[in-house]
Parts: sequence; structure tokens; C-alpha cells
Amino acid sequence: MPFTVTRQLQWPEGTPVVEVSVGGLDYTNPDALVERYDGEFQTYDDPREAAAVAIAICKAWRKDGEKRARIGIGATGGMTMPFDPCTFREAMAWAKKRYLDPPKCDRCRDTLREQYYFDPDDPDVKFCSEFCAEKSR
Repeated sequence: MPFTVTRQLQWPEGTPVVEVSVGGLDYTNPDALVERYDGEFQTYDDPREAAAVAIAICKAWRKDGEKRARIGIGATGGMTMPFDPCTFREAMAWAKKRYLDPPKCDRCRDTLREQYYFDPDDPDVKFCSEFCAEKSR
């Protein structure tokens, strides 16, 4: 599953956050700032690499004057939502856990890929294929 790194001024407070979006570019919040630092708008297959890049971007952004910048990790599901900020240590711990134990299909337990399916009645339930989604009903 891909991970995309962007800088955001999160709605509604304008909090500066370097986001690691789970699911790739289509799952980032829509108001990303223009690319300024190496690694922004890049998609990574390894969550550890995405977290490390996000941390480097956050440090550079702070050095350039945005002292309130933080890291945020999440998945928009294609909608708009602020990500809860976390520390650099929490971001790397999340990345290591995600790498060692990637999310699984709620029916067959296969590892989820870039394209996965949601249960329309419960967006927290995910499936690896349309077949698994239909079989679970």
C-alpha cells in the first residue's frame, strides 16, 4: 500500500502538518501546499521511508520558520479530514509496526494492496477484492 508525503495547513485552524497519507496521492487532503522540499508529493511503498522523509521535511520546514510544524499520519478515504499530529518517535514507531504487520483483508486475511474495497455500511471494514466484499454480505 502506498504512502504519500505532503505539507498541509489543516482546516479549520490552519495547523501546519507534514502528512503521511495512507493509500497514496488520491488519499491526501486536497489543500496540500506546493512542493518545496525533497520528497514532497512522492509515493513510497515502505512506510518507514515515508515517515523518515516526513520527519526530514518537518525539520526543514521548522528551520525555515514554521516552528509549529508537526507530523500527521492518516487516511482520508477520499474525503477531507485533519490528521492528528504525532511526534517523530511516534511516527517512526507507527511506520515500523505498519511495515512488520500490514493491514489485512477483513474476510480472507490477505494483505491489502493499493486498491482495496470498503464496506459502505462500515468504512473501517476493508477487503482486498470485490469478491471478498461481496462474499462478506
